[in-house]
Amino acid sequence: MDSRQRFILIFSAVVMAPFVLFTFFNVNDIGIYVSSYTVAYFALRLTFNPKLRLKIDLLGLLLLALFLFFVAQHALPIFG
Repeated sequence: MDSRQRFILIFSAVVMAPFVLFTFFNVNDIGIYVSSYTVAYFALRLTFNPKLRLKIDLLGLLLLALFLFFVAQHALPIFG
């Protein structure tokens, strides 16, 4: 099995657990889903490919931008 295929298989299994848990508890905030996917993606990416940390990853940048957007959206009312 290729390392990319192994990463995708493990990532889909890891992401399925929070999805089922959040759905069971009826969480309607999409920011929580995106945040959990982002943390899982970067944790698994650094675990499986530590030498590729400096390469530009379009999916990683997109997830990071969405994560920062949702964090800022929830933090601004607190500080504002």
